[in-house]
Amino acid sequence: MYYEPDTVWGRTEAGDHEITRPKSGLSVAQRRLLKQLAPPRTFTSLAARHRVPPPKLEHELLRLAQLELVAFQRPGAPRPRTAPRIDLALPPGAGAAHAGRSTTLPLGLVAFVLGFALVVFIAA
Repeated sequence: MYYEPDTVWGRTEAGDHEITRPKSGLSVAQRRLLKQLAPPRTFTSLAARHRVPPPKLEHELLRLAQLELVAFQRPGAPRPRTAPRIDLALPPGAGAAHAGRSTTLPLGLVAFVLGFALVVFIAA
């Protein structure tokens, strides 16, 4: 596996919009996974909930990250990322739809949600 078990995954603002107005053509498994990322979760907790092999889960998360529907933050990383570090082929033209958008606001929101979740988790 490429990601550590403690990597935190969460939905971006685009992921929230995808839940309310589906338009990305996600599979049933991807949509279910996206819905479960409303509160950010670690890879380990996602794997326990889905009961799928970790490489398959990682593949689904990477696909959602390519579409900028989820972001991840590795332990010790200063901020979340939406683009995966390994190369998975996107369908032709899929990247052009988001080329003009700024990712500052979604990343800021994800950082806020992850920070809030961390504070709540530590306080509990």
